[in-house]
Amino acid sequence: MKRTLTFATMLVAFAVLTIVGVFHETRKVHAQDQLPPPVGDRISFGLVTLTTGQTARINVANVIAQGDANLPPGPSRVAILMVDSSGNPFRTRDGSPIRRVVMLGRGESTFLELNADDFAIGAGGRIQLRAVVTVHPPPEPDRIAFPPDPCVPTFEVINNANGRTAFALSALPAVQSIHPPPTPD
Repeated sequence: MKRTLTFATMLVAFAVLTIVGVFHETRKVHAQDQLPPPVGDRISFGLVTLTTGQTARINVANVIAQGDANLPPGPSRVAILMVDSSGNPFRTRDGSPIRRVVMLGRGESTFLELNADDFAIGAGGRIQLRAVVTVHPPPEPDRIAFPPDPCVPTFEVINNANGRTAFALSALPAVQSIHPPPTPD
C-alpha cells in the first residue's frame, strides 16, 4: 500500500510537471549581433602648459547634421578627461577626477574647463596637462559603412583676465582605438 501510494504520488507529480512544461509560454531568445560593438576612439592631445590666470577648455561637437540620413542616428557617448604629464587625472578639492561624460546627439556640443587658478602651482608657476577625449559612436548593425567618429574635439587655452583665447588646437590629434579591432579569420 505504501509503495503504491509513493508510485502514484510520483506519477501525479510527473504528470503535473509535464502539463506545466507543455503549456508554459516559450521565451524568445535573441541572438547576438554578428558584428562586434563599435570600438571607441581615444583622442589624446599633446601636453599643454598653463600659468596662473589661464583656463584650459576642451570642446567636443557632434558634427552630424540633424537631417543627414546617411550617418548614424543615435547619440555618441563622449568622455572628456584632463590628465597631468604622468597621465594621472586632475582632481577637484574633494578628490573626484575632473571629467565629463555626456551623450552628444546630432549637432550638440559640450566642454570641460580646468582653471589653473584653482590649483597650487609649483615653483615654475606652471602646470602641465593634456586632454583625453574618448568617443563611443552609436551602435549600428552596419557600423562599418559609417565614418569612425562623428565628434570633433578642439582644445583651447583662455586668458582669464580678458576671456580671449591665447591659442587653440583644432588640427586632428592622434587617434587610437581603445580596443584593437577583431582580426578576420
